[in-house]
Amino acid sequence: MVNKKTFLFWQPKNDWLFFFEAKAYREKILVILNYLIWLFFFYLSYLLIRSDTNIFWQILFATVIAEFFERLLKSKVYWQRPLFKRKDRLPHGLVSNWYQTGSFPSGHTIKAVYFLLFILQYQVFPLPIFLLIVSPLLIFRVLVGFHYPIDILGGIISGFLVWFPSSFINFPDNINKIVKLIFNFIFRI
Repeated sequence: MVNKKTFLFWQPKNDWLFFFEAKAYREKILVILNYLIWLFFFYLSYLLIRSDTNIFWQILFATVIAEFFERLLKSKVYWQRPLFKRKDRLPHGLVSNWYQTGSFPSGHTIKAVYFLLFILQYQVFPLPIFLLIVSPLLIFRVLVGFHYPIDILGGIISGFLVWFPSSFINFPDNINKIVKLIFNFIFRI
């Protein structure tokens, strides 16, 4: 039988963060992978808002609530990030203030879950491709020691809790028309 605590705080035996930090080009790959997901979420935001302008308000609300909720929980520092327990250094190019607090919950996972639920709700992006892009990036964050599995689990639950009230937001048409004009101007649609 698997010990629940061992599973929830599992880390690989190999120090993959050390592997990536050993060579400058690998460290750059690590940093790029860390930020790549945000470009993908921006693209999903574009697709969602293009399909229905009101989704802008839902994404905005979800993002603000997620950031507040994540910062509040991480300020409690329930446990250190695995990389600091191993005495690894934070790779150059990552914002150190974001990593000095606790690791619970995973902010990347919170956003991934509410974007997953928005694309399921509005069907603007294929689910298999979403999972093919996002899943390896979230698993990678555990492998390199940015998070434990329990942080990912906390992010999944938090993402749902953020999405649920956000999905019911519905602004008046006259306000959404203004957003549509701005959106069309910015993206030249």
